[in-house]
Amino acid sequence: MPKSKKKIYLKDESFDPIYHSINFDFLFRSRVLPGIFASLGIVLLVTQVILPLIFFKTHEKVTPEIAGSVLGVATGFNYFQFTELTPTDEDVSIETTKAMDINTPKFFYLSIPKLNIKNAVVETNAEDLGPKDKLGHYKHSALPGQKGNTFIYGHSVLPWFFNPKNYMTIFSTLDRLDTGDKIIITYNNVPITYRVEYEEIQKPADINPLAEFKPDYSNESTLTLMTCWPPGTKSKRFMIRAVRTD
Repeated sequence: MPKSKKKIYLKDESFDPIYHSINFDFLFRSRVLPGIFASLGIVLLVTQVILPLIFFKTHEKVTPEIAGSVLGVATGFNYFQFTELTPTDEDVSIETTKAMDINTPKFFYLSIPKLNIKNAVVETNAEDLGPKDKLGHYKHSALPGQKGNTFIYGHSVLPWFFNPKNYMTIFSTLDRLDTGDKIIITYNNVPITYRVEYEEIQKPADINPLAEFKPDYSNESTLTLMTCWPPGTKSKRFMIRAVRTD
């Protein structure tokens, strides 16, 4: 019977801890590369989500860098213009008494008690279609208290970030207003009270800031507040229609 051959152990130095031999390619793919991706993920999470979240909840003004973060874009803080309010030739040709009124103030103020909005600044006859630190009054619409419709526009974001003192979020909760709720315009230090009549949603292409929602013969002073809809998106426009009561 033939004798079995003696098995000999051949030491493989490449994986022997005594010789400390390292497979650098394997180490890079299994340890270093995942570590780099994990670190980048943490940095992005902190700079693009966590820090902007803290900033949004604690500051009344938003910097362009924070507004351009992933969270800022996702929630609606990124810069935006209401281009549908660009005046047409017809709008420009309309002459109103406000054009000749030397008492027309540069700013007036909007308060909505139910939403904790107090004396928000509105720029009269605004040129800026994307106001970041105030509200805008469409320059060819009626002035507060005048016969006709006063048209005011402002930004909104996801309602969770609503801050009544932050003009990028100030109209985020307009949909919480109900019929009969009070809106106060302070114009030339005179308070003018409006009551909400109804809300309306339209596509941007259908917006006409000079459209009246009361018949001309009624000689009423009305108010429209407009923002984006749903809050934090730009697809439609939400409007609150109110009528002067005082």
